[in-house]
Amino acid sequence: MVKNMKKWKVKLLYMGHSYGRKGQITPNLDPDLWIEIPFWSVLLQADGRNILVDSGCNERFVKGGKGFAGMDFYVGRKYLDAALKDANITPEEIDTVVYTHLHNDHAAFSYLFKNARIIAQKKEWATLLNPLPSMLERRDYDLEAIPELKTTNMILIDGDMDLTEGVRLIATPGHTAGSMSVAVNTSKGVVAFVADHFHFHCMAFPRMTEIIDFHGKVQKITPAPEVYADTFLPSSIIYNHYDWYDSSYKIKAIVEKYEPGYILAGHEPGLMYTFKGA
Repeated sequence: MVKNMKKWKVKLLYMGHSYGRKGQITPNLDPDLWIEIPFWSVLLQADGRNILVDSGCNERFVKGGKGFAGMDFYVGRKYLDAALKDANITPEEIDTVVYTHLHNDHAAFSYLFKNARIIAQKKEWATLLNPLPSMLERRDYDLEAIPELKTTNMILIDGDMDLTEGVRLIATPGHTAGSMSVAVNTSKGVVAFVADHFHFHCMAFPRMTEIIDFHGKVQKITPAPEVYADTFLPSSIIYNHYDWYDSSYKIKAIVEKYEPGYILAGHEPGLMYTFKGA
């Protein structure tokens, strides 16, 4: 990306949250710290275009109020509706939906975006169609989304591509086989929405000692062991660690500055207070 490229506005969209132990996402670190964990999507806007990146989690994924790892889940259509209303936009005005990956908490309600093309990685679609037993046991994917996606204007890509001027889709496998991040040129430079590649900022910056929680309170957290100091902290769900590390360096290379303000982590609670748009 170059400086004179089109600049996009980035709006953070709140799609609900879960409630559970931080240590369920950061193994062996802070197992007793209970926090609300938001589900973030982003809306990219420029010159009348509206690009939605991820679309939340369907209520049908929640069984008895519980989702992944037995966490309490507060998700569903009402959160998507409220987020779009807050952004003063309707589903019909979205021209493109980009799915960073097709896990159930990121790829719901595709049928609502009747005028949009739906973009996902080819490898991610293949995984959704044929998940492994471990993925089925965790309910990583919503198999009922398959027929819904088949009725959309779905476009499968393989690797990196420039979606449009100032918006680049970058393949960042690791969390899943077909994960991707979205690099966006903004008024402050290139920022990246990385979804679950880094659930929290402390995975991109593993020596962090504090996290801002869902309520704006600063919570002490345990920094990752020294072995991670100059690299990255993996989450509890990574399909391929070698790919994940390669992708982490790729993200680090593409953003304007490798700082929390330029990395939009998919479930970082503090974004509610620290990110006011770009």
